[in-house]
Amino acid sequence: MTDLDRYHRQMRLPGIGAEGQARLGRGSVFIAGCGALGTVAADLLCRAGVGTLVIVDRDVVESTNLQRQTLFTERDASRSTPKAEAARLRLAQANSNVRVRAFVEEIDSETIGSLAEGCDLILDGLDNFETRYLLNDFAVSTGVPYLYGAGVATQGMSMPVLSRRGPGSSATIRWRDADATPCLRCLFPTPPPAGSTPTCETAGVLGSVTMTVAAHQATQAIKLLVGDVGAVDRTLRSFDLWTNVNRSLGIAESADADCPCCVRGRFEHLDAPPASSRILCGRNAVQIRGKAGESGIDLDAVANRLAGLGTIEAAAGSIRGRLNERSPDGDPVSVVMFADGRAIIEGGTDPDWARGVFDRIVGR
Repeated sequence: MTDLDRYHRQMRLPGIGAEGQARLGRGSVFIAGCGALGTVAADLLCRAGVGTLVIVDRDVVESTNLQRQTLFTERDASRSTPKAEAARLRLAQANSNVRVRAFVEEIDSETIGSLAEGCDLILDGLDNFETRYLLNDFAVSTGVPYLYGAGVATQGMSMPVLSRRGPGSSATIRWRDADATPCLRCLFPTPPPAGSTPTCETAGVLGSVTMTVAAHQATQAIKLLVGDVGAVDRTLRSFDLWTNVNRSLGIAESADADCPCCVRGRFEHLDAPPASSRILCGRNAVQIRGKAGESGIDLDAVANRLAGLGTIEAAAGSIRGRLNERSPDGDPVSVVMFADGRAIIEGGTDPDWARGVFDRIVGR
């Protein structure tokens, strides 16, 4: 059996064939976030034979993820394994011919350029709007496709962004002006205020919803990678799996003739400095970044400090500590520290309190 034999059923499809499969093998996809959307999309693209997957996620596996995040196991949750690393190991068992590059990092204005370098398209597996608008800016500015997706409760939606500014000079996926779409800011000019939209924590989520969204995203990614741009679904597709309501909104008419991003070329989210703290979506936690100019943290030194403050557990590229204290809200406090200089402080959502815990742990 040759390496291509495993794709025999896929290569029989008229839209793919041997040439399309070869294109997939040369393709590279940046998967931003490896949660419910990212795990399903990564699994589908890996099994389809996409040559390189770049998976970036800032968080670790928890037991509440297992209901819908299909690449993870109970062992990953018990060990607080970083999601990107757990996904890389799992995907290697599914298709060893695919190169999977995993990064346990924050996607922000400082890191996205290096993380997504050389990728043919961007697939959205995120849970927050701030980073989605950053991805939109980056995609439009570099001329690579961006596949937006979101799911919560029993509802999901997705849409492609093929910038009206056209593909970048070095982009491998090309499209005509007639194939272009509005960008995310054309349809949604500003991110919604923090806490104003439902999250998986507040509204719940049906696992099949995120799988449906991710499957649609992965399908559009395959169309783009094999060169069938005309087959891409150029709509804002939304659905409710519980009420059986499906909508397909043509987005061409929603294009903003004066869009600050895809018309005027202003990339406010890409140009903004990274936030030093961020309340995490759907979690009683805050992410804290080290001070400007700091590139990482000595995890061994942090582990020694945590040993005197509570209990610690080591995982690949991170450590988790449970402190012998309570937050101002009276909740237990735990800390996940990453080698890139970030920490997730669990137990409250007050950034000032979380910064104090961070500084105490790293010895400031």
